[in-house]
Amino acid sequence: MPAMRISRFAAAAAAGLALVAGGAAAAVALPSNPPTDAKAAKLTVITRTIKPAPTSNRGFNGFQTVVVRPPAGRNVLQGFATMTGGQTGSVLIRSTRTFANRFEVNLIFPGEQGTPGTLHVLVQTLPRS
Repeated sequence: MPAMRISRFAAAAAAGLALVAGGAAAAVALPSNPPTDAKAAKLTVITRTIKPAPTSNRGFNGFQTVVVRPPAGRNVLQGFATMTGGQTGSVLIRSTRTFANRFEVNLIFPGEQGTPGTLHVLVQTLPRS
């Protein structure tokens, strides 16, 4: 029976090593410069830094919706939001949604306790077609 456990462990270790090696190979293969097709598509990135503060309350929880709109003549392709600084769990990104004319980030402040930190939002836009 111990031989069977060793072989299972060896198989799991080999699979994990293959996964890590494959991920390392993929990371090395990524281009260091932006692709030229992104320039041809005239993609632009909007960056916003926001200090979150609850705008509404329900019970002990606070809520805020952050909306980032593209400039005139552009549509939102995709967006990305992350929190930095502050205390863990003081603000959570509940959801993000992408529309042609805006990018929304829904925040929740559970119990409204702690230092909220900073919200960073990046939105990629395209010219309207």
